[in-house]
Amino acid sequence: MKKLLILLIAASGSLCAHAQDTTKHKFTHDADLGRWVIDLNLLGGGASQNFNTSATTASYLNPVNMSTGELKYRNGYSYGGDAQLGFFFGKKKHFGIGAGIMYMQQNGDAVLNNYHVEYQATDGAGNVYRQLVTGNDVRENIISTMYNIPVVLKYKNRFSKHWGFTMDAGALINLQMKNAYTSYANFDYEAIYKFVNNDGGGQTSVYDNSPIPNSNDWMITKAEFYKNNPTGNLQDYFSAKRALGYNVGTNLSPAQQKGNISYTQGSVGFIVQPSFNYFLSDKVALNFGGYYMLQPFKNNAQSNYRLTNGEGGYSSSLNSVTSSTNQAYGLNLGVRFFFGKKRAPLAISSMEQTAPTQCGLCDGGIILHGLTPNEPVHVDYSLNGGPTATYATTVQPDGIVKINNLCAGTYTAISATIKRRNAAGQPITIADPAMSISSENITNPTITWTCNGAVLLNGLYAGKSVTINYYLDGAPQAAYTGVVNSDHSITLNNLCAGKYTGIVAKINTCVANGTDFALAAPAPPPPPPAPVVVEEPAYNAPILFDFNKATIHVSSYAQLNEESKELRKETDLYIRVDAYTDAIGSDAYNQKLSVRRANAVKTYLKKKGANPARIKVYGHGKKDPAADNSTDEGRSKNRRATINKVSGE
Repeated sequence: MKKLLILLIAASGSLCAHAQDTTKHKFTHDADLGRWVIDLNLLGGGASQNFNTSATTASYLNPVNMSTGELKYRNGYSYGGDAQLGFFFGKKKHFGIGAGIMYMQQNGDAVLNNYHVEYQATDGAGNVYRQLVTGNDVRENIISTMYNIPVVLKYKNRFSKHWGFTMDAGALINLQMKNAYTSYANFDYEAIYKFVNNDGGGQTSVYDNSPIPNSNDWMITKAEFYKNNPTGNLQDYFSAKRALGYNVGTNLSPAQQKGNISYTQGSVGFIVQPSFNYFLSDKVALNFGGYYMLQPFKNNAQSNYRLTNGEGGYSSSLNSVTSSTNQAYGLNLGVRFFFGKKRAPLAISSMEQTAPTQCGLCDGGIILHGLTPNEPVHVDYSLNGGPTATYATTVQPDGIVKINNLCAGTYTAISATIKRRNAAGQPITIADPAMSISSENITNPTITWTCNGAVLLNGLYAGKSVTINYYLDGAPQAAYTGVVNSDHSITLNNLCAGKYTGIVAKINTCVANGTDFALAAPAPPPPPPAPVVVEEPAYNAPILFDFNKATIHVSSYAQLNEESKELRKETDLYIRVDAYTDAIGSDAYNQKLSVRRANAVKTYLKKKGANPARIKVYGHGKKDPAADNSTDEGRSKNRRATINKVSGE
């Protein structure tokens, strides 16, 4: 046992050193591991023995009031270890056979309760009498040592990089079963003498075999002593009788308290050892699990067996055993070493990718090299972090697998599986080819203040839906959506004059950037010459502005001058300025332009001495046109601001 423990400790030390040097490796299935294994295990747990004993009544002369008790096994525990050599067969190498050597030690107590016998005996003087023997705590501590040869069927299944399961089950062939006992029994020896008159006038001792002795018998018993001497010293009484040659005594221990008894060799038992395996590498794994073993033994029970045959005499209770069924169960901790020729693991030797023919199409691919030719294969992978459906095909004769119809993206967790053999690939990225706007053809507006300009974008994918975003004079515009023409162009119409920037065309996930450009409108006609005589303006006449400007028309200066005079005179007078635009341009842009025009009126009045605190401004954009926006004349009237008096604000 000590040698086995030293071997296991040394193996564990080398195991730890090996584990520290082991680099990360791929998951290798059972089919690719070595066929041969060495298992070293430590076992520990509970134990039991079920005894069958021979009938001992016939060993006593004329017995009466017999109670030899029933032999029981108590407080059992066991420990030991085994070493096995195993061989696994078949393609998958799940099943194998193994054999080795096992050492087990069981500790427990053999207990005999209620032992009491009465029988005919003869003392040293030749007198016949009735011997009474009572056992006190008839208990033996049994240390059983067993050497066995396990012959087992082995099963193993490695289901991940680090974890597996093992089950050993088979026969135990016993080489030795030795029981070392230490007795803790004490006995009371009592005697009853019966005398009868003989023909010569004397008395002769005879055996009283009645269940209840005659009251006239001479009883050297504890019961009789305490009956007559309630406070007497029982030990002194029995010692004195022993000194006179009578076979009596109390709490007498056996003269021989230790010994060995071996059961018959050659018994065959059963063992099962389920364990989980933790793989430190493809060559070393830790075992931890449980075990159960059952082993029957035969024994040549001692003929005419008596537990004790007089003061100090003792024969182990195991000498009465005819058969014993031993059980041991508990936990198993060990190590497994794999060796032998190892099948080369499945591996992807190299990978390459093919890009889609154009951005947004899913006609790209991945090519795997180095797999087993002509074998069915399943390939799993994730696209941009999300799992996809398994791709199933057959490896080409040159070891290549082509995965077609792939979109652009990052492919990870690539794994090829052939008959439970697994090979991992490296992450790979498929990139879309670049999409570009090859050229831009612009058309300027034909009439001043109108939005009939255009730009033609070339080089996009024909027949695809496209979204175009852009800025006009720094302000974002509503996105344009359309379908690319068959000549790979698309036209943006109804464009106003101004600077166009930030042009981006999107088709699905594909993006193309355009170059900045500007549209210019024809120069506006010169304003009419100023009238020679400026008429007094009507109050509340609109203040006019040029196209796309917040500059007050000179024709409105006279009215604003009058307004400023009135504001200076009437200190409780407030005015409200409401400004508007024509319908050309976006709503957001015109709203901002109208506010600028209202503020231009306020600024002019302030310069003329008006109190700006009494001027409120409001911009209304395209709302409430004063004339038709479809003509130049109507639009010029809509580019206006109105002034209204508000008292007491």
